[in-house]
Amino acid sequence: MKIQEKPDYLIFADSAKNGECANFPDISRGWGVTIDQTASKPPLEWMNGAFNRVDKNMMYLLQQGVPEWSETVIYPVNAIIKYNGVLYIAIVENDDAKPSTNTTKWKKIQADFFNALPAVKTTANGESAYEVNDLLQLLNEVDFNILPTLKKQNMIGNGVLSKNGYAQIPLFIAGKIQNIVIQWGEGNTDATGRARVTLPISNPNATLFAIAVERDAQAWFSSNSATTWGISAKDSTKSQITICTKGITSGQIVIGSYAYSYLTIGY
Repeated sequence: MKIQEKPDYLIFADSAKNGECANFPDISRGWGVTIDQTASKPPLEWMNGAFNRVDKNMMYLLQQGVPEWSETVIYPVNAIIKYNGVLYIAIVENDDAKPSTNTTKWKKIQADFFNALPAVKTTANGESAYEVNDLLQLLNEVDFNILPTLKKQNMIGNGVLSKNGYAQIPLFIAGKIQNIVIQWGEGNTDATGRARVTLPISNPNATLFAIAVERDAQAWFSSNSATTWGISAKDSTKSQITICTKGITSGQIVIGSYAYSYLTIGY
């Protein structure tokens, strides 16, 4: 079957004059009711009313996208409905089971992971849009079993903005939320050119990257000197890094205390 064209969203007999459209008298029986009431000849207002009803029901589905839950409907397994603005999927066949309270029959499928949608792209016409492939990739990575446990506050970053601070940025990676931790600070090495730095917070899993630079490189131009910096990987942990530096003045290595700034990335 071919893909159908977009409907015109018109409703049959929506502009009918007074008396030209009436509610069909017996929906369940259908046209058989005309045998009893109108000699098997349905009147104009019944015809208009019947087609008007069908179009309005279709328009409701087009507007809602997902139908609202009804206590009069029997829902099969995997049926999807909307209740109080939240989407649910039927775990078992059921009827008259309110989704918000019958957790053995319904399961939420709407959660705050949608805050982690891919970045919005800009089309040639200047309109905002998501790349379809990006959305599909996101859905492929989602573990739908964990969605009910996700909370909105888990998708909000936190940190401390100061000379020695950090930022925790939540990202939805491989079906779960993981915090990327960016940390920074400043200080001075000791007389041997080393500094054992305790990070503002301990990275939960590992420190992935660290870098240090001289904090006042402007002095290089006035003193004919410079410094070189490095991180001792073997001495770095989730909560600490070791910064090493050497000064160079007029071609000579000078060991001493120097001011630094550092940046780390962990998770």
